[in-house]
Amino acid sequence: MTPTLPITFGVMCAADRMTHAGLQRFAQQVEAAGLDQIWVPELLGRDPFLTASALLSATQRVRVGTAIANVYVRDARATKSAAYSLVDAFGDRFDLGLGVSNPLGNEPRGHAWLPPVTKLRDFVDRYDAADLYFQAPEGRIPRYLAAHGPKLMKLAGERFDGAFSYLQTLAYSKIAKGLLGEGRLNLMQPTVFLEDPEAARSLARKAIKIYMPLENYHRAWRERGFEDADFKDGGSDAFIDALIPWGNSATINAAYRQQIAQGVGHIIMTPLGLDLDQDSGWQTISALTQSLKGSGAA
Repeated sequence: MTPTLPITFGVMCAADRMTHAGLQRFAQQVEAAGLDQIWVPELLGRDPFLTASALLSATQRVRVGTAIANVYVRDARATKSAAYSLVDAFGDRFDLGLGVSNPLGNEPRGHAWLPPVTKLRDFVDRYDAADLYFQAPEGRIPRYLAAHGPKLMKLAGERFDGAFSYLQTLAYSKIAKGLLGEGRLNLMQPTVFLEDPEAARSLARKAIKIYMPLENYHRAWRERGFEDADFKDGGSDAFIDALIPWGNSATINAAYRQQIAQGVGHIIMTPLGLDLDQDSGWQTISALTQSLKGSGAA
């Protein structure tokens, strides 16, 4: 499958670990490295929209998006207001990524869990209908949906500009793109820049540890052919190798190209094994990005 849209490359921002000054420095390093976009998660710390504002204010070119803003945390009108306020302040450089998170993350906050498709259809209906009582920018802000199963992926194709896929196999990217249709498939891709197999897999296991107990991920992984034994002790070697590329830049380059060939239109790396407090870490990311773009992959 040959993507029809330009291939772009982004990076996840570990915002909860950074100061405001650190966020702005990170944004400037991303822009200097030639990446196209920064994505901000919503975990247990920083507000993703305020964080996006800090990143946008420090840059001139790079896009910024939420990956993802949790639809249980704020209502549709508040979400739309925040998104359009960012575009009003910083121009057309913001993308809205939405998702439902999971019951373990939402129920302790007092939110009753609803079927994801039901929750998201209602949310996007209210978002589209919401009036903004300020001079909002014209046009529609691109929006993307975090989707695992086929129902959510189809919803993304119907009501969103694309979808996020996370911790899934190469084969699933082709399936997901088929379900999504013309929308852009954004692959959230933890990537380990280490060549030693034991060290690389150990770091990969640490990075995805919080997802390993979650049954919604187990269901998706079983559909990819894995068994429950693959989820024990941090994940089997075969499981880790199927989900997370590791090695030198050439190996990672090849893994990304394989994903692009399956229909992925935007790769969002979480770089592991690099010291991003040093110029050398960013130089590695920049060289990888430029190699992919310069070779025609982009």
